[in-house]
Amino acid sequence: MVATESQAWHARSVRVAVALLVLLLAACTTGPSTGTPSTSPSTPVSKRTQQFESVFVLQDQKIRAVGSAQEKTYGMAEYAARVDFLDNRFKAEMLVASDYVKGNGTFEGFVTLESRKGDIGLRITGITTAGDQGRGSSYSGETEIIGGTGEYDNLAGRGQFSGQRIGAPGTPVNVQVKLELIDPK
Repeated sequence: MVATESQAWHARSVRVAVALLVLLLAACTTGPSTGTPSTSPSTPVSKRTQQFESVFVLQDQKIRAVGSAQEKTYGMAEYAARVDFLDNRFKAEMLVASDYVKGNGTFEGFVTLESRKGDIGLRITGITTAGDQGRGSSYSGETEIIGGTGEYDNLAGRGQFSGQRIGAPGTPVNVQVKLELIDPK
């Protein structure tokens, strides 16, 4: 009789362990809702790398210089361009805040791509390196899709942001964006 009770207890323990394992696996594959697409088998996800390059032209800026030699600058700039991306033509706006010492420092901002099919919002962050004698700059950083509307409402992804300005401050910036897109189907 002791062996039978032990066997029964063991059988119940195995059933409980199996039930807990099933619940754990279900939680791992569905996960909590985080606003990002689920990669569970029931939600197919397409990943693809896409990029665009365009010349952004300065529209407006407000830059302040501080320090004894006025070598520290900070401010905001607004740029505009036309961008071909995802088989669509977009009107692009780039808003950038910068914080530099002698032309070197950090930037952060947003790129908005607008079209009749929908809009896409990107966040950009990175560093700026000044060129020789204050002419030209290079920009290097990361970008992430904040969200979209219309045909792009489920679009997500992240990637690299880079740019070059050949002339003096205020001249156009050649921008390159490379994104690994996650697009639930």
